[in-house]
Amino acid sequence: MQDPSRPATGYPAPSYYQTNGGQAPPSATAYPYSAPHPYPQNQYYNPNPSRNYFTRSFVRSFIATLVCLFVIFGAIVFIVWLVLRPTLPDFRLDSFSLTNFSATSQSVNGTWKAGFLVRNNNKKMTITYQVIEARIVYDTLFLREQLLPFKQDTKTETPLNATFSAVNTPVKKEVVDDMNANKAGGSIPFNVEVLASTVFRSGAWRLRARLLKVSCRRVPIGISSNSTSGKLSGGARECQVWT
Repeated sequence: MQDPSRPATGYPAPSYYQTNGGQAPPSATAYPYSAPHPYPQNQYYNPNPSRNYFTRSFVRSFIATLVCLFVIFGAIVFIVWLVLRPTLPDFRLDSFSLTNFSATSQSVNGTWKAGFLVRNNNKKMTITYQVIEARIVYDTLFLREQLLPFKQDTKTETPLNATFSAVNTPVKKEVVDDMNANKAGGSIPFNVEVLASTVFRSGAWRLRARLLKVSCRRVPIGISSNSTSGKLSGGARECQVWT
């Protein structure tokens, strides 16, 4: 006789509904698989978004500040220029002479004297000539002379003199022949130049230093074929001035 305490075999096991009073099993989802994560697992996560916003805001503010400063500085410079209106000085070659001149073989001798009148036309700006160099040029003949610096007040004129000497200065034979040919024609043309480092100033306002260039081209010295001396022909010459 079969023991009633032992479960019967050959019959299906009782279902959960039977053992649980007919209640349905708990379920976290209505589907037989788990729901996907609401955000992709590989999405970038910024732990401190306010820091990036602050950085971008700072860069934009810095660039805007630089632009404003540049505009303000440009406006100030333009206003100062309109008020002061700096103009370049005038250079006039009033005198030009040559003594003890000779051009033989491949050398040149002589003494040149040039006299300028420098005029400052500015009403509000003084001009300081810091470094001044005067030159005489004839083809490959190149003579230079350092002049003393000076300061020129507004609406004033200042004389400027320079002396050049050539003692057996070597030049090409073609240059000697050309000089003697011009001398035989009654005059020898020379280029007279000035280079000057200048500063324009008005009270506390000081403009940047400028390199002033002065050129008097082909200034003739009248000299006869049997003479060693001559002087400027045709009167005073206005020179070209630029920076």
